[in-house]
Amino acid sequence: MKVIECADYNQEFPESFPWGHIDSIKMCNLASIIVNHINHAFAKGDRNNVPGLRLALNLIAGMTDY
Repeated sequence: MKVIECADYNQEFPESFPWGHIDSIKMCNLASIIVNHINHAFAKGDRNNVPGLRLALNLIAGMTDY
């Protein structure tokens, strides 16, 4: 099953998904880096890049098995 099909996956807030449980180590690492960038942007008050980073997580979710 793809990540995007999981019941607990929220496309509006994909950073809240437990990305450490996906099958692909490379995608897991990439998703973790993107989540860290989202968290860092929120900490700095810079939300300009967050929609694009969330889009990237949604694209990963559409390609990666859970």
